[in-house]
Amino acid sequence: MQLTSQSLLSGTGFRAIVIGLIALLGLTACGGSDSSSSDYSYAYIQFYNASPNGANVEMREVDGDSFGSAQFGDTTSMYSMEDGDLELEFIRTDSDDQEVLIDEISVNLRDGYKTIVVMSGDFSNPVFTTYSYQRETMEDHFRLFALSVAVDESSYDFYMSESGDPFEAANFLGTVTTGDMIEFDYWDADDDSDYFDEGEYTIYLTEPGSDEVVFESQTIDFVYETEYLMTLRDVSGAIQDGLVVDTILNSSSVTALTDVEADSQYRIYNSTNLDAELQVTFGGNTNEEDVSFTLAAGELSQFSTIRYGDYRVTVTDPSGTVTSLNNKLITLNQGESKAILIYNTNNKLGAATFVESGLPQAYDKTVNFINLVSDFDDVDFYLVRNDETIDTAEYDVQNLEFAESTSEVLPSDYYEVIAVYEDDNEEQVLLDRTALFGFTEEENYIVTVEPADTPTGYEINVLY
Repeated sequence: MQLTSQSLLSGTGFRAIVIGLIALLGLTACGGSDSSSSDYSYAYIQFYNASPNGANVEMREVDGDSFGSAQFGDTTSMYSMEDGDLELEFIRTDSDDQEVLIDEISVNLRDGYKTIVVMSGDFSNPVFTTYSYQRETMEDHFRLFALSVAVDESSYDFYMSESGDPFEAANFLGTVTTGDMIEFDYWDADDDSDYFDEGEYTIYLTEPGSDEVVFESQTIDFVYETEYLMTLRDVSGAIQDGLVVDTILNSSSVTALTDVEADSQYRIYNSTNLDAELQVTFGGNTNEEDVSFTLAAGELSQFSTIRYGDYRVTVTDPSGTVTSLNNKLITLNQGESKAILIYNTNNKLGAATFVESGLPQAYDKTVNFINLVSDFDDVDFYLVRNDETIDTAEYDVQNLEFAESTSEVLPSDYYEVIAVYEDDNEEQVLLDRTALFGFTEEENYIVTVEPADTPTGYEINVLY
């Protein structure tokens, strides 16, 4: 089976004609038996963003059509093309809505082959590498490829076992290195095919030559008769350490696999304006000791690393002014970071939670917005730059109910944050506004609107 790769920094080529967009959830043509020849009549191309400190990047033909964009850890859809040379450019958009050229490359597309363009390394000087393999029609089987895109160029030994089998029963498939895509051979090939049988498997990674597992996946159900590419990449966003294995098929949907033993983290914010410090107890998971600490009004705790699991949070007011929050269930999955926001409504403590972003925060900021005002449903946030008004603001969040949260990706810039609600006459009423605030640091930001001793009775807080 022919497998090729080429590292590209720039180049030229001829324009190609886009035939159509294929948004397949990993599905290939049906019927037929496995063979060494391709039944696919077009060339195919896809882009994968593996730069952990970068931005959303668009791939498009020079002076031509766009092939979509991808954040870190995501891909574009797969496109079907005519064979031949294709000249590509990669673009990000800065805070002034101006396009910034990252690089140009040329690729050679071949009928029956899929080409995937991978952007990896430090975003200040990323590397673009193309990989190509012939697509095949299969029945009840799949092919498996792997590639390391870790910034530190780490290599890993790749093991795989049938679902339920431990590492001791796993099969060594090969060593995955940076820059080289490898196709694995199935250890139990049958008469029908040399490829992997569809079914459930577990992946294990070790350092080369070691038998100490550094990554164990959840059970993976390989249900599609197609080629799977597993990429070993860095972690970014709220959690900085660890390893993720992305599963890439033929659509823009990427499944990120985390280590079953990966730690989680949380942070807690006291949005109340109570005079007394709140007493917080976080615990209840098996083999984990309870953690207790206090939070003053308006205080945000640091991130706390903890083993994944199901926990309970109890928050009490020592002065007895408000009713306690007892045994709030908090589930922390592997490699997950969660924010917990304590609020006071009708003299009773409550909590709202959301998962914080795992995307890089270097260029684009994933900002979480939450309404902690129980007096109004449908609160709107506007992010207003110095040359905008509410009516012309490019970025806004609409109709947040009490304790509801959502996120918005903003380019790094200065914004005035304005929170409003509509009264019964559909007139906008101001809750609060900030001065121009710089969403410019590599942080996970949280924007709240909450009750306060202000002229309007409410205030916006920006947490990070």
